[in-house]
Amino acid sequence: VLALTKVILIPFTLAIFISLIYAPLIHFLERKLKLPKVAVLLGSVTLFIGIFLLVSVFIGHSIDSFVSGADQYRNRLTDLTVKSTEVSKQLGFDIDKENIQKLVQSFPIAKMIKSVSGSMLGLLSNTFLVIFFTIFLLTGDSARKSEDSTFEKIKQSAGNYIQTKLITSSITALLTYIVLAFFDVEMAFMFSILTFLLNFIPNIGSIIAVALPLPIVLLQYGVGYQIILIFSLLISAQTLIGNILEPKLLGESMGLHPVTILLFLTFWGFIWGVTGMFLSVPITATLKIVFDKFEFTKPVSKLFSGEF
Repeated sequence: VLALTKVILIPFTLAIFISLIYAPLIHFLERKLKLPKVAVLLGSVTLFIGIFLLVSVFIGHSIDSFVSGADQYRNRLTDLTVKSTEVSKQLGFDIDKENIQKLVQSFPIAKMIKSVSGSMLGLLSNTFLVIFFTIFLLTGDSARKSEDSTFEKIKQSAGNYIQTKLITSSITALLTYIVLAFFDVEMAFMFSILTFLLNFIPNIGSIIAVALPLPIVLLQYGVGYQIILIFSLLISAQTLIGNILEPKLLGESMGLHPVTILLFLTFWGFIWGVTGMFLSVPITATLKIVFDKFEFTKPVSKLFSGEF
């Protein structure tokens, strides 16, 4: 059912998480500033569309810039390969230089970049359907609510988790962009957006986010001090945010066992593709919060934590 109805369920799930982020702001503007709900909703939708269009334009510009210089990077890759084969021969390894050069020349760099960017833009597809669902969720959400109800406690806990991840992922993405832009790395903006998305996947996402720009840096600068500096700065940013800032903001860890994360990452990736992989941990964390609130399902919550 999840696989067959993913066209509707993926935008709906995204809308749920967006509404959990927006709801506290809308309630604040309603109660404190006495603004009408319609005006607040229209402002929120306009902001969301504006951010989406801005991100799409920047990603498109980054891709066009890189693709236009793809031949130049292919030549640099060829030069790097030639140097590598020469070093290998000195070390006693017999490698056919001509075959390696032919392989590099036929390497579809531009196609691969477009494939990665296409997967990323796939996360932002069906935007208007997401906005449509979000508006209805926010319209039905009342500022006057019972703080003691289990449902509100679940919403508050899940909302806090999503908002914290949003803040920490945004800071990490900003630091990544500053580092890559300082060294004039191509597609710095696209890599920062990927870092933002990948940081929703604990451990594995951070490793991928650090590793993704390195091939481009290698093509631009070759083997030198730049790649070491960039690699060190990106690791430092991930460590600072992931191991120091995020635990302090969350107060306590979600307590998801690494095996649980891996299993749900595989499951949601199989069901919903790349989008499912990005949504897997927020969905699992929310399920754990729900299961933890009821005595009957607490054993399932403990199972998520690795308590057998």
